Amino acid sequence: MMPSPRSVAMLLACLPVLGGCGYAGPKSLQASRPLYNQAIAQTNDQELLLNLVRIRYRDTTYFTSVERIASSLEMNMSIGGNASLSVTSSAAPKDTIGRILNLGPGSLALNEKPTIFYTPLEGEKFVRQMMTPINTDVLLLLVRSGWSIDRVLLVGVMEMNGLKNAPTASGPAPSRAPEFRDFAEAVRMLRSLQRDNKLDLVRSGDKGPIELRFTRGAARSPEAMRFKTLAGILPDAENVRIEVAARPSDNMSLALTTRPVMAGLHFLATGVDVPAADITAGKVRPTLQADGSPFDWQTMLDGLFRVRVSAKEPEDAATKVHYRGSWFYIPDNDLEGKSTFVLLTQIIALHSAPPTAITPLTYSIGK
Repeated sequence: MMPSPRSVAMLLACLPVLGGCGYAGPKSLQASRPLYNQAIAQTNDQELLLNLVRIRYRDTTYFTSVERIASSLEMNMSIGGNASLSVTSSAAPKDTIGRILNLGPGSLALNEKPTIFYTPLEGEKFVRQMMTPINTDVLLLLVRSGWSIDRVLLVGVMEMNGLKNAPTASGPAPSRAPEFRDFAEAVRMLRSLQRDNKLDLVRSGDKGPIELRFTRGAARSPEAMRFKTLAGILPDAENVRIEVAARPSDNMSLALTTRPVMAGLHFLATGVDVPAADITAGKVRPTLQADGSPFDWQTMLDGLFRVRVSAKEPEDAATKVHYRGSWFYIPDNDLEGKSTFVLLTQIIALHSAPPTAITPLTYSIGK
């Protein structure tokens, strides 16, 4: 049976698309690449948020990454009867899988064959990326790239010159409120100086130490003097050498104890709100102040990071996950929380490569 003239005409109209790879390839790439990009970014955020919530509940965390995507797009057209034509081309995938168009004796088929390779984060790679203390070069890179110094130090540093940044929150949520106030005040002073372009974080020479430098005559400003008092640094110091150690070598140095990335996750997981019923049921450990009253972790985080919880799916969330019967999310208008979340993703990414040198660390966590 010969195909009708109308069927032949409709199928032949597809020839300009199917006949030239120079057309099908770029058009498919334009259609599909943004979709894959958005899907990977969204699911990465969801996985990170999910693990923060798991930490809050003391559940097992698990990390995977999309190693690569291999996909092909096959387009096949045929005309029945005595005439037939078959054309196949491979290009980047579209957001459709397995479309078939039948036109009487003719057909047009579009099939996508994506293969996604996932890599779990475990073993030696997990230890290096998540359990090794953050390299100070990562902190320098983040501050030099525009991140506020207080946000970087709050997330990445556990102690400096004896000022404790909630070291007990570097693991499962403690039963007692952490020590953090002097550290928080010190980094606020640094942020104030940075905001006024009176402070810089630089490396002295190609292989020299990282230094805090007070600029524009700010070494004796009220903020600088308060920071020096808290950190035990000489009032006349204009450059403060940064060391990776438990204690400074002299009163011109700032000794840092950096957190492992996993400890940074535990620190920020304290900002995850949970249903009151889960606390009552003993599923989440409450943290108490010295007088026995509940400790509000936002007193420590001060807007740095907060994950909200809702019984219903939120409508305006930047990132959200459903877990244990509740929705956990970061509101789209919570710019501070979103910024800290992005910073955390960058720390994880930057710390995925092994450091050029490993400096022995001594932790002073206390009780």
